[in-house]
Amino acid sequence: MKEYRIKNLRNVGIIGHSGTGKTSLAEALLYYTKSIDRLGKVEEGTTTTDFDSEEKKKQISLQA
Repeated sequence: MKEYRIKNLRNVGIIGHSGTGKTSLAEALLYYTKSIDRLGKVEEGTTTTDFDSEEKKKQISLQA
């Protein structure tokens, strides 16, 4: 696991109603900042933040 200096860490909260694109926004932010090398899609079950099988099946994030 890559180590980061504390001064380089940021906490971000994304808040919105169900189905408004929070996961897609998080995925785009990770991709834009080069934290991930591919842009996943909720519909394909390839997002970084939705890794649980139930999340992929229901196409909705279950953890906050």
